[in-house]
Amino acid sequence: MKQLTLRQIPDAVEEKLRQKAAREHQSLNRTAIDALAKGLGVERQEVVKRDLSNLAGRWSKQESAEFERNIAIFETIDDELWRQ
Repeated sequence: MKQLTLRQIPDAVEEKLRQKAAREHQSLNRTAIDALAKGLGVERQEVVKRDLSNLAGRWSKQESAEFERNIAIFETIDDELWRQ
């Protein structure tokens, strides 16, 4: 893959790009590439990763809090069980 350097990006374009990246929880680079590909009518080629990175950082704060509440019971120690 190649690298490009873009100069004189209009402030409005940068702001919209940053907003979209934040909204979609992806990097500014990925968002810019997606926008360019879409604008040029080019299909994005997915990079196949063989790890768990597609799962990391995907939960909202609410989903994370709910998960923590649901697993809280596993943090408790059953004294009766440990006495046996």
